[in-house]
Amino acid sequence: MTVMEPRVAERRKTVSEDRARKRLKWILSVIVLMALILGSLWLIRSPILSIRQVDIAGAAQSDPGSVVNGLEMGIGTPTIDVDGNSIAGQILEDPWVRTVNVEVLWPGSLAIDVTERVPLAPVLAGELWVLVARDGGVIAVLDEPSPLDALIAIDQGSLDPGDTIIEPAALGALEFVHHLSIERRPGTRIRSEGIGLIAEVQGHRIRLGRPVDMAEKASVLDALLDTGIRDGATINLIAPSRPAVANSQPEVEPEE
Repeated sequence: MTVMEPRVAERRKTVSEDRARKRLKWILSVIVLMALILGSLWLIRSPILSIRQVDIAGAAQSDPGSVVNGLEMGIGTPTIDVDGNSIAGQILEDPWVRTVNVEVLWPGSLAIDVTERVPLAPVLAGELWVLVARDGGVIAVLDEPSPLDALIAIDQGSLDPGDTIIEPAALGALEFVHHLSIERRPGTRIRSEGIGLIAEVQGHRIRLGRPVDMAEKASVLDALLDTGIRDGATINLIAPSRPAVANSQPEVEPEE
């Protein structure tokens, strides 16, 4: 019978124990790692890291809150599941909304900042009138324009909310109305005549010409009307730096 020397036996025992300790450390490391992974997954989807606050700014006519709730990304939703791009895309489908910024803020809040379109004037669209913002965005279909509106009677054909006007004459007319003083807008009407635009403002016929320099033309018109031009005068603003005023001719009574 072979007898193992004590030193060799001790060495083998030490090696075996080292292997056992390494195996135990590896098993413990795997257990800890799995615990960390599972704990992280639980934490990410737990109420601790879920949406607890939704802040909305700038929304008066639009309703971003309904969009958030419709996408099931509101209060109580795990923050990791909230897609800001999807929320922004659906909010922008509202014709009232011009721009929107959506931020998902950890650990659990949602910030939505909306810039809405400001209604400017009704524009003729076939047999209907549509309410349009300065940028040409169609906001709504009108049953009937208000007497306080400035009307742009430049037919754009069929338009729906969410469409955008790109025709230069209509955009030029919108720019003119935007820069015209508010007290002079009621009753104002702008139409096409040939290649230019004609406006009727407070009983005056305004020749605007091509849809360029509309801000300057509106400013010059306001300045001229402030001087007390005779009712019914025709004002030529085709060259706004050289405006011309032609007073209406008094009617001559026929001789008896």
